[in-house]
Parts: sequence; structure tokens; C-alpha cells
Amino acid sequence: MFENLSDQKKINLFLIFSALFLIFFIYQITRPDDYGDKFTIADIKASFDGTIIKKVDLKKNVFFHVKISRKNKFDTLISLGEYVDSISIGERITKKENSPFFFAINNEGNSRKYIFTLIPERTFNNDKFLKAWKDSCKGNWKEVVIHEKNLNN
Repeated sequence: MFENLSDQKKINLFLIFSALFLIFFIYQITRPDDYGDKFTIADIKASFDGTIIKKVDLKKNVFFHVKISRKNKFDTLISLGEYVDSISIGERITKKENSPFFFAINNEGNSRKYIFTLIPERTFNNDKFLKAWKDSCKGNWKEVVIHEKNLNN
């Protein structure tokens, strides 16, 4: 296929393909990571209300999930991260839609507030992050925004 091309044309084709590959490679390295941001926002939108029936270790002896029984719905597996140790089987757990918080309610009716989703500062500053949520993060949700500059301390 390339036998009839002159050496100069072969070199030019090689340079063009090399430049395209380099551009593609640089783009892949420098493109923003939107997957985590979308996942964070999706977590905020979720809502649930149920009773904890089991702590689940998806990795051997590492408990980050609970299974809850919900009224008229299938049992649901929820990741609570480090908060799993603070919550007991039989407690009611509830989270409202569009809120980054969830509440654990014991048998006596006492509730404890936890953060379901922490929001990275890059997500908070993203143009796609809803303005109403930004306003809430400046007031009611202050503790959910992770400021990257604080992570380096």
C-alpha cells in the first residue's frame, strides 16, 4: 500500500499520525474527571427510608454497607462508609431527596444526623452544580463541602 509513496511522503504521514496520537494522548491525560462529580450529585438526589436489617461486608471483614428493609419495596443495600460502626441493626434510617444528610433513629426515637455524601470543592465550583445546592452549601450544608486546600495540611 505504501510502496509507491516517496520517502518524504512516508515521513509526512508518520508525522501526521504521530501528532494525532500525541494530541489524543494529551487529551486523555488532561481531561477533567466528571465521573466522580456526577456520582456525587446522583448520591444527593437519592432518598430512602427503612430499617437496618443487616451490616454487609462486600470485602472480607470490611463493613461499609447496610441492608435496609423498606415499606412495600425490595430490600436495599446502601453504602454508609465509616458511619456503619455508629449504626445498629434495628434502627430506622432515612434520607430525604436532594439532601446530603441521613438520619439514624433508634428504638427510643432519638435521631442522629450524618453526612451521606461529601462534596469535593471541584464539584461545588463546577458550572453544572445546581445553584440552589450551592446556596445551601453556603448555609445549611456547610460541613459537606471538602476544600482541597484543607486536605494538604
